[in-house]
Amino acid sequence: MAILNEKVGLSNSDLRKLRSMRPGMVLDIQVKSPTAAKRVRTEFVGMDGTRCIILRYPDEGKWGNLKDAIYADNSMIVRFILEDETGEVIAFKSRILLVATKPTQLVFVTFPMAIQNQGLRSDKRTSTRTPVELSDGENGAPLFDALVLDISASGCRVGVKRSVQGGVKLTGKHLLLSIRPVKDNVYRLKGQVMNHKADEEYNYYGIKFEQGDEQINPLLSEILIDF
Repeated sequence: MAILNEKVGLSNSDLRKLRSMRPGMVLDIQVKSPTAAKRVRTEFVGMDGTRCIILRYPDEGKWGNLKDAIYADNSMIVRFILEDETGEVIAFKSRILLVATKPTQLVFVTFPMAIQNQGLRSDKRTSTRTPVELSDGENGAPLFDALVLDISASGCRVGVKRSVQGGVKLTGKHLLLSIRPVKDNVYRLKGQVMNHKADEEYNYYGIKFEQGDEQINPLLSEILIDF
């Protein structure tokens, strides 16, 4: 779980970050249903001063039925990437005020009282246990499944069960990583294996990413911010 910078009350800097949202910006929202937490994506529509924030109702054709999760008085976590010189994920908690169905489906939520932020361009690694499929970076041939154990903007560490890997050598190899932080999203990144350690059960590999921020930031936004 990421350690975030959480503030009580909103500073002028916090307000500027919230007001940096623009119509059409992709938002990651998390809501609770009677069975489980649901994490889906939608768009920012606008805000009414500091009274409320307006979101587009997520596409149920893509995300499934959300009526048991998106309703008045239920809580919601909203995350978005602030793409400026700082490169941050911003997250806040809100309460759903109203779900409008006409003339279009919109969700009105309370303006946040506090935000949390996590720098995307920091090399500080964050622990996780996210599934990843490893493939050969040269020809795309599938290798085996593994777990991302920690991650930063520059690279990650993966663990592969020795019983699964067999005698396949990875040190120095270029890999394609298909990382799946949530069920419906897969991020494909290229990286090179820089080092190797092992214990009785796992091989551990340090991998340096070959992509830039624009490809890695959306993945980090899903992994790093976790309430």
